[in-house]
Amino acid sequence: MSVNSSSTRSLFTAFTLSLCACHPEPKLVPVDDPVLLCMPGEALLTRANPSVMFVIDRSGSMSSAFGSTDRWSALTQGLTATLPSINDTMELGALLFPETGKVAQCSLPTTVALDPYVGNVGPLLKLMNSTSPSGGTPTAEAIDLAASVVDALSSQRTAHALILATDGAPDCNATLNASSCTCLQGATCSSLQCLDDSRTVARIAAQATAGLPTYVIGIQDNTDKVFSAVLDRMAVAGGRAQTGTAHSYYSAASQTELQSALSSIRDQVGSCIFLTNSVPSGNGSISVSLNGNTLAYDASGLTGWQWGRQSNGEIVLQGSACTAAIANRNVALKAVVTCDAAIVQ
Repeated sequence: MSVNSSSTRSLFTAFTLSLCACHPEPKLVPVDDPVLLCMPGEALLTRANPSVMFVIDRSGSMSSAFGSTDRWSALTQGLTATLPSINDTMELGALLFPETGKVAQCSLPTTVALDPYVGNVGPLLKLMNSTSPSGGTPTAEAIDLAASVVDALSSQRTAHALILATDGAPDCNATLNASSCTCLQGATCSSLQCLDDSRTVARIAAQATAGLPTYVIGIQDNTDKVFSAVLDRMAVAGGRAQTGTAHSYYSAASQTELQSALSSIRDQVGSCIFLTNSVPSGNGSISVSLNGNTLAYDASGLTGWQWGRQSNGEIVLQGSACTAAIANRNVALKAVVTCDAAIVQ
């Protein structure tokens, strides 16, 4: 399937692919600050260098029991089991929230604990092992802080994503009405203890729209329907929701599920994002194929492919296409790009 652009200005991105553009064509989303020019023809796509920022909830509830251990220890063990294999191939960064050692339950650090770099697995695990849970859950502000660092450090030819690991509902919004909100601390509470779901979902969605998706891992036993529903909404807003499962977020109700969630996200980020050196401009189009088979464009994220950060030429494989790319590092992903018909003629 091909993808058309309705923008009147040129879109810029990197590309390499081959296919016919003979199906109805979904429209491209206009991209500000264009980077790559439209170059017509066939191109062979290359895997993106993955860069991940962990946004880790270290609120007081992370000390709650989790099987034979507690949630914080379980997350630390899960990271220890899944991350060493990508220490030399994936940039990793981390923001732990709220800030440690603060009287205020909702304080954030001034910046992230680790900027995303290759070789950060050891420092991340050391950070986890030296930290104890405490405080509230200012998720909305944490997402924005992590995104600001990613934006500042972003480099071309690198695919970025956030991984939010949290066990409960977001709070810490002083503007909420304590008399009418969903209180997380019993029958009565202050505004900072109100469920901050709408603002958090909106912040995650805004970052995804800007090209920075969020994977959501829910570390809980799935018995709390309110928290599960909020996690589902955050996962959908982040643009990397699970499909074909009971929840849109990556449910981690046990140590086994937690490690499976971390492994799945690790493999997707590391294997299923490709780069092109050209994107269509104006009324141009793009078609993508995997091992000679046409992939459908699917903005819903279920099958085929969709754009990631379009200005960087990111093609994100989904469903069985992603599974094939994880299983075979040598898959042939190609595209055919045509530029604005008015310009070509």
